[in-house]
Amino acid sequence: MKHRRYDSARHFRGQKPYVGRLAVLILGGLTSLLIGCVRGPGYQRPDVAVPAAWKNASPPSPTPVAQPLTPTVAPVAADQPASLPAWWEVFADPELNKLEEQALAASPTMRAAAARVEEARASVRIANSYRLPDITLDPQAYRTRLSGLRPIPFALGDGATNRRGVVQTQYYVPLNVSYEADVWGRLRGDVRAARADAQAVEADLRVVQLTLTTDAATYYFGLRALDADAAVLDTTRQDRQRSLLLTQARFKAGVDNEIAVRRAESELALVEATLLDVQRQRAGLENALSTAVGQPASAFTVAPRPGVVAVPVVPLTLPAALLTRRPDLYRAERQLAAAGARGDVARLARLPAVSFNGSIGPQSAELADLPKVSANYTYYLGGMVSIPIFNGGRNRATQQVVEARYQALAADYQQRALVAFQEVETALADVRFSQQQLAAQERAQRASRLAVRLTLERYRTGLTSYFEVVDANRTNLEAARLVAQNRGEQLRYLVQLVRALGGSWQ
Repeated sequence: MKHRRYDSARHFRGQKPYVGRLAVLILGGLTSLLIGCVRGPGYQRPDVAVPAAWKNASPPSPTPVAQPLTPTVAPVAADQPASLPAWWEVFADPELNKLEEQALAASPTMRAAAARVEEARASVRIANSYRLPDITLDPQAYRTRLSGLRPIPFALGDGATNRRGVVQTQYYVPLNVSYEADVWGRLRGDVRAARADAQAVEADLRVVQLTLTTDAATYYFGLRALDADAAVLDTTRQDRQRSLLLTQARFKAGVDNEIAVRRAESELALVEATLLDVQRQRAGLENALSTAVGQPASAFTVAPRPGVVAVPVVPLTLPAALLTRRPDLYRAERQLAAAGARGDVARLARLPAVSFNGSIGPQSAELADLPKVSANYTYYLGGMVSIPIFNGGRNRATQQVVEARYQALAADYQQRALVAFQEVETALADVRFSQQQLAAQERAQRASRLAVRLTLERYRTGLTSYFEVVDANRTNLEAARLVAQNRGEQLRYLVQLVRALGGSWQ
């Protein structure tokens, strides 16, 4: 009986399509399973409850209703302007406009923030560079001597060997190329993280701009409030001087006693001391303003101007959507996005890495023969798959570190949003109640001014003592100073509202 010879090669050739498909399916399934185990859900912004209206807006808004916040995640160029809007122009103060321009142009803090932006943008370019081949030209020249007494001596022919050694000279000009294939997207994750970091730094530049301009405005309005307070005190000082002359004349005429003269002198000295204290405070604010605008304090002055700065009218309704323009919230959200991208990178680091490398170039023992590339060139091509097997759990621990950092940043972002709502509501409440307070203080000032006039007339006619004049003057001075200070506080509260809203209420 004749047996058929089993041809294994022919058998497998016949099964090649099925085997190939089966291998592809198995490989694809394993790869999908591996990626599914390693890849995370991707970056998802945390939700924050947003009020439908402001509680402290004037007139009061309806009861706020919570709704989800979806922060802007588009590039800074689209939703976060590189430069801050000129919010200070609503105050229509040319001197303030000039100071704000100086602050943005000359402040070292601004230059440092701008340099950090350039650094972050360069980091994005660095991250992108790893996705491209690395090509280097490495010319080499070396000379070696091989020992004649080595285990396998160099043969000279006719069975003889070289006992004195061999000297070799080599010239090599290789062009080396190395490239890592971004199979799973790990390098793209690095780019996303670097880009989100750059956007966060760009938002930080707007934070610096907003902080610098609002600080400068706060110092400036503080100066103007002190100028108004100093004007009130100076007017009071002149009134006290006239009162002192009046009491001295009445004392000389025997109409009044020496106590009235001494009380008048005491009231005049107290006003002069208070005026000096206001001037001291003004000097400190002027020095702080000089630093904010990038000028040396010794060469910076702001001329006193006791006039009232116009207070702009705040719109009755302020949509909560304006909070998405706050640069600090946008910065926190971009930092969170960068942490999410790094989480993807840490997970993908547990997958195999595929890389290729090679070199080509002329090689010769004579320098003059190097141009003969067609005869003496050498090349090398290779590829490598690096599969992580065991590293003591380092990759998993790195992934856990990044994920924990992401959770911390997510909680920090939600906390920042809550603080942002708090700051807006507080600023609105300050603006609203300070307006009502100013109206009451102005009524008190009008009444105290009339009381001073009536009391002084009674004193001149001898119907009352100088003690009542002193009491009326003190009440009037306190009321006038409160009005001047409240007007300055109103401007400061408006600046705080601008800062809380991210640059403007428009």
